[in-house]
Amino acid sequence: MVVKMSRTAVRTIHILELIARESKGLTLSEISQELEIPITSVNDIVKALRETEMIELIDERSKVYGIGVKAYSIGNAFIVNTSLIDKTKSVIEELGRTTGKTVFLGKEVSGRITYIYKYEPENPLVATCSIGSRTSLHCTSLGKCIMAHKPELLASLEGKELKGRTAWSITDYAELVKDVKLVGERGYAIDDREQNDHLLCIGAPIFDSHGDVIAAVSISGLYSEEVDCDKEGRMVKDAALRISARLGYKG
Repeated sequence: MVVKMSRTAVRTIHILELIARESKGLTLSEISQELEIPITSVNDIVKALRETEMIELIDERSKVYGIGVKAYSIGNAFIVNTSLIDKTKSVIEELGRTTGKTVFLGKEVSGRITYIYKYEPENPLVATCSIGSRTSLHCTSLGKCIMAHKPELLASLEGKELKGRTAWSITDYAELVKDVKLVGERGYAIDDREQNDHLLCIGAPIFDSHGDVIAAVSISGLYSEEVDCDKEGRMVKDAALRISARLGYKG
């Protein structure tokens, strides 16, 4: 399927790329000439980019525009995630081979879990979440791990509707608080068919050199009453601590 891109969207990307290459910045007319775009169109796009902090006016007198703090933040997030994946990949793949299950690496972004990397066995039994997809904190082992060490995230859910994904999802805040407290005590979290009717997921938090939780890792497989959650929980916790050590964690 061929997707037709918006001309304005394409122009916006080209303007950002052009400004990013010029450390001294560019004026509206310079952007217009370089990209052969009408200056009125450039002005409209630049105005929107300024309002969203993707670019900024770096010289008021000559009206020169440079890359903005939001664009820097997005680029920095990409670098951080890439570095994190590089340092966790071998441990994640080893965990996946040992357990025979899919392994996820996830981060909390704006109050939701974002999957940034995964390892799948050669013949996965079920389809799982794709990289870049996002889901709720309260019904994933990844989310519970992070909330256990970031109480402000847990507190932010109080009074809000906790939407159930399955019949086993936790939708009562008081029950969620109890579950998250247990995560902090044992060092790993369990998603017992709360995100998917057929999946059991076990996760553990990843810490940085300052002792702050920056991500979590989890294993995901078909639900079975025969799964030894404590044994697998210790395996995931050990893997998470090994990853944390690579990030400088001394705990």
